[in-house]
Amino acid sequence: MTNTSHMVNSLSVGDPAAKSLVEAGRAPKTLPVEAVDKLSPMDGNLYPTYSHHESYHHYLKLVTTQVEGFKIGRRDLRVYQILENSQLALYRNDMIPEAKFQYDLSPIAVTYRSDSRRWYEYCTSIMAIIGGVFTVVGMFEAGIHATVKRVHRNQQRRSMRR
Repeated sequence: MTNTSHMVNSLSVGDPAAKSLVEAGRAPKTLPVEAVDKLSPMDGNLYPTYSHHESYHHYLKLVTTQVEGFKIGRRDLRVYQILENSQLALYRNDMIPEAKFQYDLSPIAVTYRSDSRRWYEYCTSIMAIIGGVFTVVGMFEAGIHATVKRVHRNQQRRSMRR
């Protein structure tokens, strides 16, 4: 009969200097709010258990996150986003429940950077879209024209046979 209710006061991974800069609001603007929320998503969460032989298991996926321009001096700072999944596990009567924290490093890293488009790149993209639409409409029209021509030719042959 073990009560494994617990509260996560603070759980973060990586450079503490990076976390303190983010919390102070001094992270680059390229770091989205959604990513900031995932740097320590379990902080302050309570995980209560209400009956015997149950406990929470926490599965954490750590995603390396690089933010362009996020530096202290010459040193680039990395932060780690935590994607967490917590499940209540039930135990058999002969087992002792335990709160588990399992983590896995993601093989994929995320990089946030700010790129601006020049006006001529925008114009080129618009022209490409217009050209693509024109081409597709032309192909569609040619297909309809060929089908109508073939149907009309077949109707003429049938009327000549009669």
